[in-house]
Amino acid sequence: MAYFNDSSKVLMCPGHTDIAPYVANLTSSYSDKSNESSVVATSVFMLVLAAVFFNLNLFSRISNTSAVLNPTARLILTSAVSLFLPVMSYLFSEAKNTPDAAGASKVEEDLPVRARLILTWMLLAELLRKNVEAIPTTAAMQKGYSIIIANANAVAWLGYLVFFNLKGAGRVAVFGILWLLCAAKFVQRVAFTEIGKRSFAYGKNARLLSSYMAEMVKRPPHVQTPTPSQRLEMCNYVVMGEENLMLKPGSHGYELDLDRLTATYGDHIGDHIVTVGKIWALPQQEKKPRLKRLKRLCLSFALFKQLRPRFELLRAATKEETDHCRDLIFQGLCSHDQTDLEVEPGVALFQVLKDEISFLSEYYHSVHPVVLASPYFFVINYITFPVVVFGLCVMTVALAGDGDMPEAIASIGRDNYAISSGIFTLTKCLWRNFFHTPAAFFVIVDISITYLLFIAFVYEQVSEYMVFVFSNWFMVSLLCNYAARPRWRDSTTYRGILRRMSWISSKLSHPSRITLKQFSVLRVSWLSMTLPTTFLPRQAKSSIMERFRLAAYGHDGSPAPPSNGQYVIDHWRRHTDLSCFCESKSVVEVILIWHIATTILEIEYPGRHKAETSSRLVATRLSKYCAYLVVIHPELLPDDREGTERVLEDMKRDLKVAVGGWWAYYTAPERERYNKMMGAPLPDCPADNIHNVVHKGTKLGRKLMEDCRRDERPVWELLADLWVELLVYIAPSGRDEHVKGQEEALVLGGELVTLVWALATHTGVTRPPPTSVVVEDVEGASRPSILA
Repeated sequence: MAYFNDSSKVLMCPGHTDIAPYVANLTSSYSDKSNESSVVATSVFMLVLAAVFFNLNLFSRISNTSAVLNPTARLILTSAVSLFLPVMSYLFSEAKNTPDAAGASKVEEDLPVRARLILTWMLLAELLRKNVEAIPTTAAMQKGYSIIIANANAVAWLGYLVFFNLKGAGRVAVFGILWLLCAAKFVQRVAFTEIGKRSFAYGKNARLLSSYMAEMVKRPPHVQTPTPSQRLEMCNYVVMGEENLMLKPGSHGYELDLDRLTATYGDHIGDHIVTVGKIWALPQQEKKPRLKRLKRLCLSFALFKQLRPRFELLRAATKEETDHCRDLIFQGLCSHDQTDLEVEPGVALFQVLKDEISFLSEYYHSVHPVVLASPYFFVINYITFPVVVFGLCVMTVALAGDGDMPEAIASIGRDNYAISSGIFTLTKCLWRNFFHTPAAFFVIVDISITYLLFIAFVYEQVSEYMVFVFSNWFMVSLLCNYAARPRWRDSTTYRGILRRMSWISSKLSHPSRITLKQFSVLRVSWLSMTLPTTFLPRQAKSSIMERFRLAAYGHDGSPAPPSNGQYVIDHWRRHTDLSCFCESKSVVEVILIWHIATTILEIEYPGRHKAETSSRLVATRLSKYCAYLVVIHPELLPDDREGTERVLEDMKRDLKVAVGGWWAYYTAPERERYNKMMGAPLPDCPADNIHNVVHKGTKLGRKLMEDCRRDERPVWELLADLWVELLVYIAPSGRDEHVKGQEEALVLGGELVTLVWALATHTGVTRPPPTSVVVEDVEGASRPSILA
């Protein structure tokens, strides 16, 4: 690569003849045959890494205000940056020992241009790394101090490279400021972690809430038969300020000062203790649509706090607690006057559940400090802290110039050619010579890497600020301060700010949209990232709510627990002959059988009539979503994972036979698969004697097609009810491994089944206990055995 320093190929930049020596110095490492491959590989790697950072921070967040990053992207970036520091340190050492080309100034001899460029990348990458790591706010999430020590070592090493290798005052000032930002970010993250895990409002909050709820439910209600509005206005679920109730740790939880909560409705609770009831009892004139959305958001926040003990494996809610929460949800929120809610009860309920799961997701996986959001934290972290850092930067510049501030500022341009010549002028010149001079190519690559890293860092700071200000956490904090302080409620300025911020936040977050991944066994794709996404229909929200209400209260005071579809078949008396398709010990088999039948019906009857559109949407979308859970997230289903995988593998094997072999299985379009399945002969025996899931699903599909020829509407209504029943059936679970699976799904934003699981946990709705049968032991004695 000697042509990089070929004097016959010079840069043509009229008026900037000093650019050529700078480019020669920057490309001197490429002309060294001993390390040219490593230098080129490093530039390519850094270009890819910078482009990923740039795309992740810019384009992926234009319509997303969540503080949670995609776990795959976060893992890749964290691993890449972890390997990046030692590799770049080695290349820095190599570049440091490679002298600049002829023409370098005396000041430039202290550290070659290429080494300074690599050091710039290392500092910018370290700044960006802090923004892809989750902030642990509990001791369990932190898992020791190994990560903090590793980050401290990285910051200390970069400080050594900056202050023990650079000699020019201007360079020490510029690189010292970048290092100071790295150190400030590190100190900031450590402060977030330590404050969070030691605070009763954050890290210790789950155990505190367990003690609070155990005492709160013991208090008798003030009204024997409250109206829906009264239930919400008397609700003593704490939104914020419960740390002010703590007296001291006890042998079984914390001892609380519950006397600070009033025993009569409507009395003053305290400026620092805000409950759901206090939020919902705000004056009538404040019941604007956006403030009603904030009230539901505060209810979500209170429910999120009640769900945390389950994720941290402290204890399950007692029957008294679930009964209280069940009445609050179904006889309070879902029975509330629709004109006051401004939305249908089912939509309002799922807004509350979605916001609750969003709080959980951001609490455990946030890369921004939204968990600590409050007006006080905003002033400290986004106003005071930047002022302090700016003061330290000014001090760094002064120390670099030995106290001579004017000389230090002047040396910044004198010692850094890219700054003195103008970075845009340099870039314009290089682009002009991109095809004329070979050396310009790699210089453009190197400068582009620096551009991308710097833009990603600046955008990340702006993004963090916007995510924080318009996060649900900050909205809840603002409303709690608004409810607790009468003088804030009397301020028209504060009310106006609160309404406008609430409007922007609601537009960015889309609280009513619940997305569903769609999977079909008759399609080619089996990869999660390639599956289509749709929204949960409005009718499905209402149907799920009503099914839970039925499971909680029943028709005549006798609850109807969820089933694997048998309850729906019994309810639709004209379809009782379909009950054999629900008779399986494995709910996964039932899901696959009815999914195949629903898919067959969807292809044969593609929704020509508007009359059955809503039921058809519910049936087809929930069918594909449940199949998606079987294939992609078996850990969220009640069956053991190994059993689920066995059923799925058997289904795949039988499906390959049904569609004509492995080639058709992987390449045939949906219509061709459908035709082969419908044309294949089926066993003549009854359905309950068929053990092949594909044959059973096909037989059910043909049966439903016969019913559709007489009347299509009731068939789709039956399927809609059945898929709602199956979703409600698979959601409840109290097993620790199932809770762990739900927690792992939070990093992806939570699944629909996670929302339904949260509703089941709050209301105490469970599946019926497994059936006990009698088996014989080796001595012939009878003993019970659980097979399901």
